[in-house]
Amino acid sequence: MSGCDESSEMNLKNLRRRGSWLLQPGDRSGNLACMRFRTTAVPVALALAALLALSACGGRRLDHNLARNLIVGMHPGAQPDALRKGDVSVVDVHQSSATEAVAETRMLTAFRFEKDGGVWRVREVRFGHGQWESVENVGRALDQVKAEETRGMLDRLAQAVAKYRDANRSLPEFGDFIGLADRLSPAYLTPLIRLDAWQRPFEASMTASGDIQVRSAGADGVMGTADDLALP
Repeated sequence: MSGCDESSEMNLKNLRRRGSWLLQPGDRSGNLACMRFRTTAVPVALALAALLALSACGGRRLDHNLARNLIVGMHPGAQPDALRKGDVSVVDVHQSSATEAVAETRMLTAFRFEKDGGVWRVREVRFGHGQWESVENVGRALDQVKAEETRGMLDRLAQAVAKYRDANRSLPEFGDFIGLADRLSPAYLTPLIRLDAWQRPFEASMTASGDIQVRSAGADGVMGTADDLALP
């Protein structure tokens, strides 16, 4: 195995809730070339840390120092001091409203590579001074978080369908999931749900027994496989 330390550029979306700033992960993308990894969004393990260990701070306007302090205070993987102020550099902060902002940052990030069958592969990742984490384990953990989020969406949809049935003494008519969501929102479903936690569309259909079934393709993105999530 060999290791390398590279700085990564990232976009972190900051949301203001009840006067305090919180971190929310944005989308991610990356390009691997010549054993150097550069990303223009939040890496997968940092996204997991933001999901599992959000930090709040003060009610003032989000500036560079506050954004960096929030990021450093996330404790990725419940590792105190994993991120230090010197590990994070805030390039710019774009505050689009009183409650939302995006911080563009550079972060000390290391990747451990392994040559397998003559091909170099990324095996582990480390943010700041934290522990090495298996890329596969981080991916599985993120999928577990997204599965829980999607189950929550399905529960809200089930409640909305039940409210519609009680109010109208019938089930809503629809052609697809978008049609179903439009019939339920806003009277019975707020906010409107369009996509699951993997940002993929749900599917909706009527069962043979006359019930409504809403289905997510799950982590693999393929309908009809073992990891599908469904209502009911």
